[in-house]
Amino acid sequence: MSGALRILSLVVLLLGAVALVACGGADEREANNTYVRQLNAAQQEFATSASTVSQRKSAASLGEYRRTLRRFEDAIARFTTKLRSIKVPAAVQKEHEQLTAAITGFGADFEKVTAALNNPNARTLSEAQSGIMAATQRANTRIEAAAAAIDSKLRAT
Repeated sequence: MSGALRILSLVVLLLGAVALVACGGADEREANNTYVRQLNAAQQEFATSASTVSQRKSAASLGEYRRTLRRFEDAIARFTTKLRSIKVPAAVQKEHEQLTAAITGFGADFEKVTAALNNPNARTLSEAQSGIMAATQRANTRIEAAAAAIDSKLRAT
């Protein structure tokens, strides 16, 4: 699981690549720059949380595995809350919603995996690990696309 968490935290760092905007009027530029700073702060907090969770020692028991998943769910929930609290420039409203949806969907996928572990057996444990990897890959793709769209739109404004 730690590989999946590391992959996601690295992809989320792509959001940090969104450059501060130098185009547009002074008010628009300041609003865009504020947005980028808040977005970068939110993603950095999430990346730090994800990294902390993923660097813990491997789960030796099912209980530890579930606690790790819950910690990651909590980090996703905090990131979603932060994304929703950011004042988004109109130019990137749709793209920001896509980013938020990607993170929200990732959280929902993690909740499903955690719920599946309530009555574990060899099959559900294997499915949980596969589910985490698949969810991470889906989230990575969606986050990457949203981050690129945000960056492109902000550079064009």
